[in-house]
Amino acid sequence: MMRAWGWPRVSVTALTAGVALWSLVVSNLPFWQRLQEVRPIVSPQDFFFQGSVALLAFLAINLFLTPFAFRPIVKPALIVVLSLAALAAYFIDTYGIYIDKVMIRNVFETDPGEAAELLTVKLLLYILAMAVLPGLIVWRMPVAQIGFTRELLHKLGVLAFTVAGVGAIAAGFYQDQASFLRNHREMRHLLVPFNYLSGIGSYVMEISRPKRPYEAIGADARPGPRWTVADDGKPVVLVLVVGETARAANASLGGYARLTMPELAKVQNLTYFSDVSSCGTSTAISVPCMFSDLGRAEFSAGHAAARDSLLDVLQRAGFEVVWYGNNSGCKGVCDKIGERRPDSEPDAALCRKGLPCFDEILLRDLERELQKPAQRKVVVLHLIGSHGPGYHLRYPAAFERYTPACKQVDFSKCSVAEIVNAYDNTMLYTDHVLARAINLLDARAASLHGALWYVSDHGESLGENGVFLHALPYAIAPDLQTRVPMVFWQGQGFERRLGVDSSCVAANRHRPISHDHWFHSVLGLLDVITAARRAELDVFGNCRR
Repeated sequence: MMRAWGWPRVSVTALTAGVALWSLVVSNLPFWQRLQEVRPIVSPQDFFFQGSVALLAFLAINLFLTPFAFRPIVKPALIVVLSLAALAAYFIDTYGIYIDKVMIRNVFETDPGEAAELLTVKLLLYILAMAVLPGLIVWRMPVAQIGFTRELLHKLGVLAFTVAGVGAIAAGFYQDQASFLRNHREMRHLLVPFNYLSGIGSYVMEISRPKRPYEAIGADARPGPRWTVADDGKPVVLVLVVGETARAANASLGGYARLTMPELAKVQNLTYFSDVSSCGTSTAISVPCMFSDLGRAEFSAGHAAARDSLLDVLQRAGFEVVWYGNNSGCKGVCDKIGERRPDSEPDAALCRKGLPCFDEILLRDLERELQKPAQRKVVVLHLIGSHGPGYHLRYPAAFERYTPACKQVDFSKCSVAEIVNAYDNTMLYTDHVLARAINLLDARAASLHGALWYVSDHGESLGENGVFLHALPYAIAPDLQTRVPMVFWQGQGFERRLGVDSSCVAANRHRPISHDHWFHSVLGLLDVITAARRAELDVFGNCRR
């Protein structure tokens, strides 16, 4: 019997297998390119090995789709799968990303402004070719109606075929496959739709877990002796600046050939830490991790959310804490105190409709805080920094020093040199923002004691090995995504009051440190006494007078 476009009826099992085959061939070009790089075909054995990988991948994809292969839901489900596969294929192909649970978390925590920046003609073409057209075929394809028992038998047949196929592959290629999977675990993060379906599943499982009992940290937190011994009555203000996507490789204070930090280079009493590692490769991981006492080895988003953060401990010790954010949220860190957004009171010179404000807008808020400081105050500034792919949107025209700069979010339309130029301009602008913040503190040295500590949340890839942006799984992420710039400055009054010797800090500038040190070092710098502070993770511990 013929229907629709003259096609015969097919079973839901056959329709699902067809979508699995389409995904394997069309949606996975980056996967096959990567496979050819790590195991090129130079012999018949390599050819058969790649064939076994193709069969194993097909079996895995088909098995993942089988739960959707029931007549009432199969077509809508497969169209959703095709649509998500088109999006995944686009971002993998365009930016060289890998999709895992962390990347899925980033997707769900992206704000509308960030999402809008990613819309390109190329993305629409991917959706048309890889989702709309095959989705239309799926929708119009007539599906045979069979009883529940036969449908269940079909599912058991798929399972049996999968087991038999895996068994056959194991019999002929076990050693090769085992070695390949062991040495190239990251390949599963390229395989569409296996990657995003497993990523979504892992993310849903994580957020669906029963919440841990809330744990108070630093309940004993109190000001240490420096707050009484050296008290001269002036307020003390520490500014913590959380950067975005700045990588150490492009920081001139760390040896980069281009002068991307010219203003900070002129600041007296400033220390640049040259060997700093991030907790994660994305904001969603790094920011809550660095404000937690857990450290990278023990960190999970759920665990950190169920215990006090650095901000809570500081408040318990008597500090007024405020958070100003020019990014896509504080990732739960500032939920108790609230995030103050500059776009709630936009400045025409620094804010553009539909786009984040330039980071200098935060200095307006900092200046207001300095006009009415509490005796003990911590101000957190969360920058948009070098967030990509719209690097050209992160800085005013006056800071476009390196040209020609890429002014596209579709990197295929720019050379790598143009992309690097735009990125370096963002670094130049962040340098200006930090230098101005220090100047605001220094200009009030007669009325308050100020210090500033800056660190980026993670780094960035700029086309090295075909990879752009960030958020690669930490185990395979290059240093470019995990090595970040860190800058510390304190005024003379702050140094006298808190007793941390600047020359000693400078002498430790090449010491390997990480985001794990942030929680404990902030407490140490501010002489907060608590059992939660670990002395071995206090960067300033051996510099205290």
